[in-house]
Amino acid sequence: MLPHSVFAKTIYDRRHGLVWWSVGIALLTISVLSVWPSVRDEYQQLVQNYPEALLAFFGIEKGGLGTAAGYLQAELFGLMLPLILIAYMVAACSAATAGEQEAGTLEFLLSQPVSRTRVLLEKYLGICISLATITVVFVVALVVATGVFDLRIATANLLAATVSALVLAALFGAIALLAGAITRHRALAAGVASAAAVAAYLLSSLAGLVEGLKTFRPISPFWWYSGHDPLQRGLEPLHVLLLLGATLVCVAAAVGAFARRDLN
Repeated sequence: MLPHSVFAKTIYDRRHGLVWWSVGIALLTISVLSVWPSVRDEYQQLVQNYPEALLAFFGIEKGGLGTAAGYLQAELFGLMLPLILIAYMVAACSAATAGEQEAGTLEFLLSQPVSRTRVLLEKYLGICISLATITVVFVVALVVATGVFDLRIATANLLAATVSALVLAALFGAIALLAGAITRHRALAAGVASAAAVAAYLLSSLAGLVEGLKTFRPISPFWWYSGHDPLQRGLEPLHVLLLLGATLVCVAAAVGAFARRDLN
């Protein structure tokens, strides 16, 4: 492998999985949206019977459930989409260095005339490009399906919610990258990042039920992702900047940890 090909090889190594992830997310999107015409008239009446606590936990407002945006938030953007994208990033980023070390290939890679910083950054960038590819497939399926199944929602808002989900996933990928650089263990790195994602989601969700947690909800990345309700209000620049800023901090910390790491 040539030193300048770390980025390209990262994408190349993920090509087969990338196809299946893209096909899977497209089929999932189409299946979720295909239900809308048959439940559109009854959906709001159905969810009126749901407990307020349950709806608050999933960040769903009763008033908007009868709309296309409310349906997409409840069935796709509230949890399913960010869960899929986060799972992809955590799995990939936890393997970026920790997985290579466990496989015994990291020493060979670092024996090439390429810096550790470059290796880490190119691997992370390659994984992010793979994530972006899956997200583009999702957007195409989403825009086509909203037209076919008559979900009347602005394309700009669909893009805003999707971009927010992508940046959220990139953050937890960066956390997995950092954990991998520190712990050297792929499973532990994935566990740390997954636990961070669960904690962030619970903080954002439980704050709607527990009065004492509302003060802390603004520090949750999941709140930065969905608190502004981008499906109905569009992109919130401050929340996106917070996600990007936290991601850059984690990546910078991962670079520092990886540069100081003893491979023995």
